[in-house]
Formats: sequence, structure tokens, C-alpha cells
Amino acid sequence: MKDEIKIKFVNIKSKNEFLLETYFKGFNELPKRDWEKALEYIVGVMENDHVVTKGDFEIDSKTDEITVISKERGISFGVSANTDKTSSTRFQLANPFGKGGLVGLEFNAGLYKNNNGSLSYTDRFGNTLSLSKSSQDPVIKERNFKIDETTFSYSFQRNSNKFSIFAGDSTISVLKKNKNKEHLANTGLAFKTGISHIYSNNFKSKSINRFFKIQNELAFPILSSCSFFKSNITYSLDFPLYEELKLRTDFVTGGIFNFSKNSMIPLSERFFNGRHYNLEGFVDSSLTEKGRSPYLGSSFFFTFRTALLHKIKDNASIMAYHCIGNTALPLDTNETTFKSTALKLFSPNSIRSSIGLGVSVDMGPADIECSLVKPLFFNSQDEINNFAFGINIKI
Repeated sequence: MKDEIKIKFVNIKSKNEFLLETYFKGFNELPKRDWEKALEYIVGVMENDHVVTKGDFEIDSKTDEITVISKERGISFGVSANTDKTSSTRFQLANPFGKGGLVGLEFNAGLYKNNNGSLSYTDRFGNTLSLSKSSQDPVIKERNFKIDETTFSYSFQRNSNKFSIFAGDSTISVLKKNKNKEHLANTGLAFKTGISHIYSNNFKSKSINRFFKIQNELAFPILSSCSFFKSNITYSLDFPLYEELKLRTDFVTGGIFNFSKNSMIPLSERFFNGRHYNLEGFVDSSLTEKGRSPYLGSSFFFTFRTALLHKIKDNASIMAYHCIGNTALPLDTNETTFKSTALKLFSPNSIRSSIGLGVSVDMGPADIECSLVKPLFFNSQDEINNFAFGINIKI
């Protein structure tokens, strides 16, 4: 019978019994020649479980005693930029209860007066409990909305799929200066309880890169002020044309299907340009259905963007692009059909399009873009913007 192997843990906030039972069960049966390879794997798993931060190990050649070390205390602080034009400040504490996992505190500040905060706990299996609160002040005070939201959710990850159960509420309001009747009709309190699913896949090869993402959400009847099904699809593709010249295409579409005949889709659930999709040449959040007041958002939209990029430095490219897209906002569910909505969405009389020229800078997981834009086709109520700033997911 083999002697019991002595294993010591340094700077790890967990009980020895938990660590031995969870990560070293059966280790005593391994031959000594396999210890180093097995320890590399075990320490890697402990890092993924956030039990150790920058883990390492030592084997005493005289006594065969093994020491597993966490080189850092598991406290981190960082700042980053996101694709929704917000900057994130994060504080994270690893292994807070001795069973692995991560406690996170995050605050996001946006370019357009939107602030988001969240407190979350993720266990070592990837299951997350989260409480979040967001507040978006009017970008143009007398012409759009203040949106306050609170959400409590439980989510879990399975490979490329993320599933969530959530409950929350939102309050929509306008400033006293805003006398727009359409805007006033879209204010008030809304609540929802439901489930959501996100699937994403990033495929890379030597010649073609593809990114696909689909987000689905179902708000339950009775437990929600408006029961609906919402879906949002993104498909991006890029491939080289000649030397430093490449082509990138992005197709994004979304729809909200209202199951409640006596209530309209809350404004906090709708799609807005600059937040949920990009359509350069128009003021952020302003696009809506032709004939309606700006800033009401949309319950259906599509955009298709084609861009040529020529690399001028390792992390910078000159780009030229063309965008086309449209939005629809059917508010009366008794008179709206899928056919009538599709006719509005793809009507040649309401399609928007634009062309642009600018610079794209590689910032790691995303590309920052700045460009001058010329809208080609637009509606009379549209608010034009000839400068565009955007953050795109790198594929």
C-alpha cells in the first residue's frame, strides 16, 4: 500500500479537506513520474474555478512533499471599453467563500448619459446570480426618455449557450419640457419575468472569419406587463481580397412579437440604433418607424453593412463602407400582422442608407471606428449625424 502523499496549500482561502476531495482524489495512486503533468492539469482547473489566482506548485525532491501555491490574493480591478459604447470599471474577488467562484462588482458609464451597475456571484461551475440596475438619462432632454431598470437574474453556461431566468421592472419618463403626445403615451412602469438564451460562435480560418450570435427572450404572460418573444441575430463575415485589402459584411436583425393584445411593447424592450445595432449617419437612439416621432425605438429592424478595409499599420486600417437598413414599430396589435410589418420594414419608400469613410483601430477584442458619413436615403423625421463613432466585435 502506498504511503499517503503530503500536500500543502499556500495562500489559498479554502479548507484542506475541500481541496483534497475536489482536486486530488485518486492522486495518491499515480506513479511519481506522472505527478508533474497531473499537477499542471489540476492547478489549471483550480485557476478556472477561481480557487487560485496564478497558481503554481513545487515538489520537494527529498521528502516528495507537494506545495500548491496561489501567487496572488485573487483581488482584481480593471477598466475596459465595450461594444455598446460604454466603459466598464470592474472589481472582482476570487474564492470568497472557500469553494471557488467569483464575486464581481461592475459599473458601466456610457457616452450618452447611461450608467449601469451590477453585483454578481459566479460559482466554480459557471452559474451566476446577478442584481443589476441601469439608468439612462435623456440624450436630448426635451426630445427623448429617461429609462430606469432593475433586474435580478440566474444564469448558467453550457458550452456556447447561455441560459437565464430573470425578473425585473423598468420606469420610463420624460422631462416636463417634453410635450410630445407620442412620447407621453410611452411612459410608465413595466415589469417582466421570463427566460433568455444566447448562443454565439466565432469561427476563424486562414482565409475566412465568421461570427454568429442569436439572442432569444421570452416574457411570461401574467408575470409580465406585456408578454412577448424577442429575438436578435448577428452574422458577420470577413475575408481577404488582395494583400492588405479585406472585405467585411455585417447583417443584424431583430424582432419583438407581442402576445398581449391590450398592451404595447415597453419602450425599455425596444431596439435602438447605437445601442442594439449600428446604422451610421443617424443620431443614436433616434430611429423609429416612418411617420412616428423620433426616439420611440423599434420592435423590428434590419441592417446590412459592407466595408472595405485597407491596413496601413499593424493595428490601423482605412475603411470605406455602405449601410442599408430600416425599422418598424407596430403599436396596435389588433391591426398588425406579420405581413403588414414586413411590408413596412422592406418598403423602398422608407429604407435608410448611408456611405462613410474613416479609420478602424484594432483594440484587441474589438475595433474602434471613427468616420465621416453621408446619409443617402432617409425619412423626413430622421435626425442626421455626419460623424460616426462605433465599437465592433472583432471576428
